[in-house]
Amino acid sequence: MLEPDMNLLKRFFSKIESPEEAEFFLNSSSYILVLIGFLQSILFTFLLGSFRNFYMDVLLLFIFGVVIRFSRSRVSVILLCIYSIIILLGTTLTWFGIAAGGGNNIFLALMLLLLSIRTVQVSFKFHMLRETKLVWKNILVRHLIAIGLAFVLSSSLFISFIMISKFLGITEMSSLHGEIIFESLPISYILLLLPGLPWAKKRRMYTFSESLS
Repeated sequence: MLEPDMNLLKRFFSKIESPEEAEFFLNSSSYILVLIGFLQSILFTFLLGSFRNFYMDVLLLFIFGVVIRFSRSRVSVILLCIYSIIILLGTTLTWFGIAAGGGNNIFLALMLLLLSIRTVQVSFKFHMLRETKLVWKNILVRHLIAIGLAFVLSSSLFISFIMISKFLGITEMSSLHGEIIFESLPISYILLLLPGLPWAKKRRMYTFSESLS
């Protein structure tokens, strides 16, 4: 039992020498992020009873996991690293009683930061090994499409909520509903950049070196 686990850990932290090894790590990293988000959702919901206060942390981990798994985006891993630093700082301040509102598991926060740093390293290594080149025209077009559709979706959600509230006689919007509507724009924008969508398949944000294709 221990030998396969040790081999997995060794492969996880070993030097990346091929695009396949980099992809294995990035895929594994994305699964770990989703797993951490899933475990946190259970912890916050059933043990701490405060999922409403921390649902955005869980949602962000899911989003980072999905984006890293399917897009190989270097921007996403940098943002993940920044997010992990913020989480660790907030958790540390809460741990020492300096501030309130952060997490309580400093070890999980530290593990997340170490994972994100390693993911940044491997992501850049992957693009270096594949000798990728950015296609700026496609990047611009896909971002314009994503932000346009995200605005439509977010606006539709807001209008639908107003109409449903009016129909049900609700006169005051709760803070949670407001957060969901407000956050639907950036979240949908990020997800609409994924490469598997119809308008993205013919507009790759980067190309591989011809010698490797």
